[in-house]
Amino acid sequence: MLAVLDAPPRTVGSRVWGLYAQARTGWWRVSDPKRLSETHRRVVFEALDDSGRLDRFRGARILEIGPKHGEDSRLLAGLGPSELVLLDLPEKDELVQQWLTAVEAICPTRYVTGNLMYLSPEELAGLGSFDLVWCLGVLYHNVEQLRLLRRLFHLTTTNGLVVVESATTRNRSLAGKNVVEVHWPELYRGQRTITHLPSRLALKSWLEMVGYTEVQIEPVYSRHTSWQRAVLTGIRPAEPKPYLSYVAEGAPPWAAGDAT
Repeated sequence: MLAVLDAPPRTVGSRVWGLYAQARTGWWRVSDPKRLSETHRRVVFEALDDSGRLDRFRGARILEIGPKHGEDSRLLAGLGPSELVLLDLPEKDELVQQWLTAVEAICPTRYVTGNLMYLSPEELAGLGSFDLVWCLGVLYHNVEQLRLLRRLFHLTTTNGLVVVESATTRNRSLAGKNVVEVHWPELYRGQRTITHLPSRLALKSWLEMVGYTEVQIEPVYSRHTSWQRAVLTGIRPAEPKPYLSYVAEGAPPWAAGDAT
């Protein structure tokens, strides 16, 4: 018979940390309850799903940009889409392959390797259009953010929904303004892919400029998180009115974000 091993005695430091963690959890539960769920749940999906906003996408075509760990992919697959298309950078292939089979077992799934900003016209056409475009944690890693949002717009079907989540400026004096903070040539926290951090209002303006309507800043995150990250949704209308540059009689309709 194997002897039952006793748990190692807790040190003073571990006991202090445990008491601190309990007190912190209790304080969050009272002061900022949303913060408790952010550490272990996919709060963006759950908030939109709980509100019924995702019901109409059951059986629809869904596109997820930057699935990475696949946690949202599994939830999106659970909506029973007619097709779930996943697009990520080539360097994420190995990570994606670790969970892709599990998602493929839930719904028809297609994984596309590439950079959305550099796909050929033929590759873009091959993606088709989508009723739900899901793009979390991607935008702020792109230097051409307005152009990326316009590309998402082109991939959204009429009356389709886009969901965008992004880090925003952490400068509290700028957080409530309609501004974009530029981090270049200095690296932002050592990340060479982060050159621009928009405010929440700037994200809203950009989505409207590329043609989305009914743009909303969604109250998903806790107070602790919402000043430095934002979730926005928008609808592609039947008659979009994006911002047009150099408008003149007889001029082509040069829409913001369409420059090549």
